[in-house]
Amino acid sequence: MREIIEVSPFRCRVWVENGRLSDYINEETCRSEIQSFLTHGQLLPVLGRRVHRDPEYDVELIFGARRLFVARHLNMPLKVEVRDMSDLDAIIALDIENRHRQDISPYERGCAYQSWLRANYFKSQDEIAHTLGVSASQVSRLIKLAQLPPVIVNAFKTPFEICETWAADLHEAWSNPVDRNAMARRARSLTNGSSRLPAAEVFQNLLSGSQRKRTGGAKVRDEVITDGEGQPLFRIRYQPRTVAFLIPNEALSSSALAHVKDMLSDVLQPGIGQTPENTAKFPTRDAAQRGKSAPELESAHFRPEPC
Repeated sequence: MREIIEVSPFRCRVWVENGRLSDYINEETCRSEIQSFLTHGQLLPVLGRRVHRDPEYDVELIFGARRLFVARHLNMPLKVEVRDMSDLDAIIALDIENRHRQDISPYERGCAYQSWLRANYFKSQDEIAHTLGVSASQVSRLIKLAQLPPVIVNAFKTPFEICETWAADLHEAWSNPVDRNAMARRARSLTNGSSRLPAAEVFQNLLSGSQRKRTGGAKVRDEVITDGEGQPLFRIRYQPRTVAFLIPNEALSSSALAHVKDMLSDVLQPGIGQTPENTAKFPTRDAAQRGKSAPELESAHFRPEPC
């Protein structure tokens, strides 16, 4: 059963497994939401379930912590879609919501996944991946982010700046006893510096001199890119000096391959790749599936930014 109600935001609490870093929900970080509430009101309800046997609260929010802060800040009623939900139902709804929001960070998602494991909602990372419809490799990367120690996380201006693709390198370097002490010293120096460096520079500084870097970073690792429902679309293979894009034959038509080639050509030409008018338009996935003769696409020279 579901219904939409208006309730005092002070009668709402956030579910402990929500995953949001509450220390970073404040007037400054919610400035755009505050302005939107003042101009348009609350356009989208948050999701919650009724609270029983707690005299202080009526509703527990599954997601919507930022909107709750704004409603309290402005002393406005909060629109809540109330459902009867089990914890597992709530986890699935929360993850779907987070994957479609740009302001949820990989670090927050990783912290949520790790918390769900500790609370025994899932028995393994593979069970999380299967239940939520995401790749096991992505679950592993996000949890590695969450496992980074505070000394490393604090080296960045905020945890939100830490890219998912940095997880393996940071986690591996910290796990190496030879690197750990020096990495911690570099992290503290970055934290205590007079000015905070951009995230990409922090990442490079943390890894400078690591055993992984000294051995040439020879390890090959893959990143699986999924669609909005968590189904794999293609794979990015990070190699010592190159990056390969691997696409299944059955998913790429000849016309789609031509678009991919055109887009990469534009990106690799200085001064062209950053202009919106040069962004290639890809055929839909259904259209791509009609062609089964295209080979895997491999780029031997495209080196991405750390993110």
